[in-house]
Amino acid sequence: MAVINNDYDQSPRILIVEDEPFIAENLQEMLAIFGYEQTEIANSANQAIKAIKASLPELILLDVKIKGDQDGIELGSIIHEQYKVPFVYITSYSDKETVNRAKHTRPLGFIVKPFTKDDVYAAIEVALFNKNRIAVNSGQNLSNSNPTTYNNDSIFIKKKTVLEKVKYSDLMWIEADGNHITLHATKDRSYTVRKSLKEITDKLPKDKFLRVHKSFVVQVDAVTAIDTNHVHMEDKKIPIGRSYYNAFTATLNTISAS
Repeated sequence: MAVINNDYDQSPRILIVEDEPFIAENLQEMLAIFGYEQTEIANSANQAIKAIKASLPELILLDVKIKGDQDGIELGSIIHEQYKVPFVYITSYSDKETVNRAKHTRPLGFIVKPFTKDDVYAAIEVALFNKNRIAVNSGQNLSNSNPTTYNNDSIFIKKKTVLEKVKYSDLMWIEADGNHITLHATKDRSYTVRKSLKEITDKLPKDKFLRVHKSFVVQVDAVTAIDTNHVHMEDKKIPIGRSYYNAFTATLNTISAS
């Protein structure tokens, strides 16, 4: 296949998440042929999150069956919820269960193994086109978004007949219990609402509030320590799930003390 001239002024940054070196390098070579020269390879969820933080890619090619604490679909869910980077799954598994799990993470497409250069090129071009279309549409609707949810430092929570203002910096952690969510704030304030955890976190800034357990979300700036089982917030200990630990710690600036 000849080098393809794309319509982009600058080659988009593409992250390849694949734990088989031969496949990852083969994909990277294909992308270079297509004119996508800004590429990086990660072989685990932990590496992928670090790469996303270091240099936010415009598209991720994500293998469904990567090794480690999270598989590709779990990583896809984290990417969708916390980083909002579009991704395309690479998979040799097209069974109903895998596709059903994967589709709920909102990928922009699938590349099924064994793939050809044409398969990869078509999937990337369609994904980038849809990414740009979504961005344009979001910009057009920006003026209609809720400013108390996205454009300042607070959220308003309805308590009986009053909308009470709670600053993000005062909202410490959020706990799910069945169909009810409790938002815990400073000064021993708490608010219980009948919502899903996702409905609540969708209204909060993704860089300030991260999920550490299937039932808990914490405000990152309020965290004082982390061990393998808990996130500490002064005297309060929040459980941290095994599948969330690496993804959560990868978002933090860390050094090792002697």
